[in-house]
Amino acid sequence: MLIRQKTVLALLSRANKPLSRIVFVKLAFLLRQETDLGKDCSFYDFVPYKYGPFSFALYRELTKLRHDGYVTPNEKHIALCEQTVGLTEKKIDELPAAFQEAVDKVFTRYERKSQAELVKDVYARYPWYATNSELTNWLPRSPIRAKKADPAVYTAGYEGKSVDAFFDHLLRKGIRLIVDVRANPVSRHYGFSKKQLSEIAKRLGLGYRHMPNLGIPSKYRVDLTDFDSYQRLLKMYEQERLPRLEDEIDEVGNLMKEMPTVMMCVEKDFRYCHRSRLADAVSRKTDLDVKHI
Repeated sequence: MLIRQKTVLALLSRANKPLSRIVFVKLAFLLRQETDLGKDCSFYDFVPYKYGPFSFALYRELTKLRHDGYVTPNEKHIALCEQTVGLTEKKIDELPAAFQEAVDKVFTRYERKSQAELVKDVYARYPWYATNSELTNWLPRSPIRAKKADPAVYTAGYEGKSVDAFFDHLLRKGIRLIVDVRANPVSRHYGFSKKQLSEIAKRLGLGYRHMPNLGIPSKYRVDLTDFDSYQRLLKMYEQERLPRLEDEIDEVGNLMKEMPTVMMCVEKDFRYCHRSRLADAVSRKTDLDVKHI
């Protein structure tokens, strides 16, 4: 079991009562924001959603904890399963002291607040995460609005990011449409396969398009060991494949002129990714600047 999952169990144990879904997520969010867990890159990230800060990864792992019998199957409230309390306590005992101290810190500070008070407090102090909230009665008097990015040829790679951090980054930049330029849109990391990515994008109000012809087939991506080997691959892509993709390049360019659109691939460093050469080709067609975000 992952340390962050054990932290969830500690959170529920410290509550010692069923928590509403809203309160549960807000407390997990405050663990991220107001304790040393914020320095742990493996802990949950959050994105603005229907009721404020939300983590798709957290909810996925909560489903697993239910399946494994640690958490009750009740969808409306979240609590530890009484039948596995002994095993749960052993898992919590395995947590580093800093994680247990973080849980105690958050509960000491917020356990007396009602759900409404907790949400209003989070919205007031972390207004970005309220930008997509449907709880309009609890919004700050002057809520902030998500910006819309200026027209440009945007690219982004998800390497090293959780799905929540990736989407939060795109939303903060004002992106409205994701164009997936991977030839094969699968991933071992949760949230980045085509189906998962498109579903999460839809739930966050973003569009998603997969354009596999713009990718590089897997058979060409072998023996990539250093910068020079990547550059040879990208040169081949630029000289041999891109000239045959004029229609697709025009399509992407038109999308980018219509709305803030990002071409998405894997690599964090665009210099190792074909999207850099593709972005240059789109830029030449549209006269838009390239921005790697």
